[in-house]
Amino acid sequence: MRKIVLLLLAAIIICPVFIACNGSANVTKPTIGNVPDGWYLSDQDSYGTFVTDDDTTKWGLIEYTDEIDADYVQIYWGDIPPTLEGKETDGDALIARAILESYSFEPTETGTMTAAGQLAGYTKAYDAGYDIYEMEIVFIIGSTCIDIYTLFDATAADEAQAMSLINSIR
Repeated sequence: MRKIVLLLLAAIIICPVFIACNGSANVTKPTIGNVPDGWYLSDQDSYGTFVTDDDTTKWGLIEYTDEIDADYVQIYWGDIPPTLEGKETDGDALIARAILESYSFEPTETGTMTAAGQLAGYTKAYDAGYDIYEMEIVFIIGSTCIDIYTLFDATAADEAQAMSLINSIR
């Protein structure tokens, strides 16, 4: 009898911890509705391949690259980070997350935009040495966080291709 009580107590304590730590139940891999001509799927990693150091958020990756000039869009998808829980439509919180994720470049522009039909926070920077733009875009679809890093030549056509792919995320 004592063993049964101990097992029940262990289950009561462990199960909620497991459920809270395993937020993957509702994370959904996004689909891409439009891949521009000349772009191809260049990388794909499953959910949980990447883990954010500071909050243990799990991520997967879908990457598309332009075969003509190597522009690319990296779509990280995963858990809603703790800093965005309950703030999925809070522009300031989305911008703050985009700034946090912009560790590979120094943003010169920040703000909100609509991406894939969702409110998104973004950062953007121009690199004159390479004549490119870098952007970080963060938004939520359902119970999945989408964190995009994109790099493209500083032309209207290349930006339009990258944004067309991003806006087709579902």
